[in-house]
Amino acid sequence: MRKYTNSEVELLNIQIGTMVKLARLQKGMSQLDLALLLDSNSTMVGRIERSESVSGWDKILLISQLLDIDFNNLFRLKTKNEMLSIVEESYKLDGKLTNEKKNYYDSLKKVIISKYNSIEQ
Repeated sequence: MRKYTNSEVELLNIQIGTMVKLARLQKGMSQLDLALLLDSNSTMVGRIERSESVSGWDKILLISQLLDIDFNNLFRLKTKNEMLSIVEESYKLDGKLTNEKKNYYDSLKKVIISKYNSIEQ
């Protein structure tokens, strides 16, 4: 089994968060809607989506089932362009775009590019 670098693990965490957010937005769900299905709170969902915390596999499995995401696909590191595409699609679907959220999306893209540049060298 291939061992991931720290940067790749950080990218996987970002990937999980962005894929969860995109799937939630595609289903027209709020963070609160998803949290209620998880018997949790929207703060926890937000932290996962923003990659601020690493959740246990059991929560990720439950979320992937609720949002129809292939669980195994969450842990296969996507290319830089695939990740940027996920972020861009979420941006387009996000109905409540404040300046803060726009800045978040821009910042997230920069982090993804930077992390990929560091592992491509």
